[in-house]
Amino acid sequence: MRLLQWALLILLLLLLRKLLWCLRWLWCWRRGRETPPPIAFLPLRTGRVFEEHVRQAGGERES
Repeated sequence: MRLLQWALLILLLLLLRKLLWCLRWLWCWRRGRETPPPIAFLPLRTGRVFEEHVRQAGGERES
């Protein structure tokens, strides 16, 4: 039971980190400032996968 509580706490902290990034992104976007680079859900990953999806979606719309 204790392990489950720790796992849920870690999940909550990861979700809170992502939520704070989203709010910061919206704040910058709304004010016309440069938006922060995307972050991954897990801290050790990069936003490279997200950027690749955005690039592919943009290429499909242009075609």
